[in-house]
Amino acid sequence: MKLSLLPKNKFARVAFNVAFIAIWEEFAGLITEIIWETLDELGLFSQDSFPILVFEILFLFIPILSITYWIWWGKNSIIKKFLK
Repeated sequence: MKLSLLPKNKFARVAFNVAFIAIWEEFAGLITEIIWETLDELGLFSQDSFPILVFEILFLFIPILSITYWIWWGKNSIIKKFLK
């Protein structure tokens, strides 16, 4: 008997996805703020530099896109795509 971790109902999946995005956005904001304060104290980067913008975008969107893909299409399809 296979235990499903995600609901089959589309409304529940949307709710789970929206909740994850809201929580991750807050968490990512806190983490990046701590990182940037540390880097600013060390004097490594200025707040307006391009690498910082790229890092923020990647740190925010890669987990959101991968979890959203997993919620809607399952982890098996991700593994199959990379193994082809």
